Amino acid sequence: MRVALGWLGLVGLVPLLFLYVVSGLAVPWWAVVGFGLVWCLLLLAAVRSRRRRPLLTLAMPLLGLALWFAVLWLGDVFLHWTA
Repeated sequence: MRVALGWLGLVGLVPLLFLYVVSGLAVPWWAVVGFGLVWCLLLLAAVRSRRRRPLLTLAMPLLGLALWFAVLWLGDVFLHWTA
């Protein structure tokens, strides 16, 4: 069961990458590059923690989703990003 949770966390990062890439329709290019770097860091952290802490790996997509939502909301409010 623990192994499956780790793999589920890694699989959950794939749709997060899609969200990060299509954000280019509403955010500047440098924010999309930043999202790509964040996704790479999340993937690295998830791979490293997959065996020892699978619940942490399962939390990586949720953390990335919360970060994506926060950046888009803050960008809209303070930097006036629009689609």
